[in-house]
Amino acid sequence: MKRLFYLCLLLLAVVQVPAQNRVRVESIRSFSMIGPSMNYLEDTSVQSSINTKLSVLLNNNYRCILSNTSLPIQILTSSDDLKKNNFKFSSSDTSTWHLFIEIYEYNPFNLLAGSTIERQDSIILSAAASVFQISCILTNGLQEIVNNQTIFAAISNTETNGFGVRPKSIFLTKKSFASLIQVGLQMVLDPNNETAVMEIKAPTVYYGDNFIMNQIKNTSKIFVQTFKDSWSFNLMGTLEVLRMEEQLFDEIWINRKLVDSSASELLIKKMKETGNTASSDFIYLRQDCRDVYQDKNYTIKIATEIDPYRQANSKKEIFSNFLSGPVHLILQEKDTVAVFSIHKMIGDPIKKIYLDETTNGIDSSSIAKVSKKEFPFQVTYDYQLTGKLRGANFTINSFWNHEMKELYLNHRLIAMVNGKTDPENFVIMKDFTDASMMKELLLIAYNKFLL
Repeated sequence: MKRLFYLCLLLLAVVQVPAQNRVRVESIRSFSMIGPSMNYLEDTSVQSSINTKLSVLLNNNYRCILSNTSLPIQILTSSDDLKKNNFKFSSSDTSTWHLFIEIYEYNPFNLLAGSTIERQDSIILSAAASVFQISCILTNGLQEIVNNQTIFAAISNTETNGFGVRPKSIFLTKKSFASLIQVGLQMVLDPNNETAVMEIKAPTVYYGDNFIMNQIKNTSKIFVQTFKDSWSFNLMGTLEVLRMEEQLFDEIWINRKLVDSSASELLIKKMKETGNTASSDFIYLRQDCRDVYQDKNYTIKIATEIDPYRQANSKKEIFSNFLSGPVHLILQEKDTVAVFSIHKMIGDPIKKIYLDETTNGIDSSSIAKVSKKEFPFQVTYDYQLTGKLRGANFTINSFWNHEMKELYLNHRLIAMVNGKTDPENFVIMKDFTDASMMKELLLIAYNKFLL
């Protein structure tokens, strides 16, 4: 008898539990006014993570079940498309709820122009590299709004051990993007959420390539602190400080006369080969520099033709007509440390940077597509320096608008450096241990006349 009574109670309880409503995602509209980050939404792993997160949130917060349908993702390409914001319900079934999601990326300046965002939040947003807006509208089966929230995420990048070429308009890796969407959805689908703006410190993003990542395995990133004209960094366990001094020039051949009697025969030959000794002036662009802790003083001298009849678009162009051949020098006191040639715009048919891919700059498993089309960019060196440093052959390749540099010694890559006007960070191949030559190569690579 007792067993029958318990069974009846159980059946009654089952009958009285209401059926869970299903939620259908009606649209996920996305748009970026900065770059191609929204294309991550086409990645199946990103879509899977969104589905999983929505399923948990809808169940926990609203006791609803997410419909088992593909996500209706729209990646808008024009701001005009944003105006076409007509909510469409795919079903009139009163047991089906409806979810509309919007994901936008803004330039902080444009977002804040004329906005009514509170001052404290606007300070956070203005300091960001980009701002993501995540919004949602959830309606019940009667198409009445149950939840309507928006949150802004201020994105900035933090330095990691990653290395490579950084995009100017992508601030999230695929993994960071997926995490941001999950956190944003968690907040906007929380009925008790009171947060309007959140700060996200995301790892730096890098483009895919076919040569950098293969070289930096098992290396450690060295960070450079710049103060005025000095660089400080730890190199092979020792604190180092290098300093660049004022940019000057010395006359070599002025007004049809050889002024510098120390000019080498090769330099005189190269000046005469221009055929402009009667009209042009020839000078050494000179920059003094110093290895502070080792108490070593250096002078970089770059032989240049100044042609008064050459039309230059900028002051920089006037002083960038470097003479051909190994006529450029770096001296330590009066001793010649290195001689080298300067070549401009040298293409490399092998090295490519993939503008349609992003990585974390550490491992290939992080590679993700930000475009359906392939955009391989063939590397061209802004300049290539070749010569001899203390008897060893060296090459310095500068590319990506001078932001990246490769340093070779005896035809072997020894370091890669990031930084345009000053070194910001670099990696050294593990089997290279000559700190003195590394510092001298940095001084040559970052003399200000090559920028």
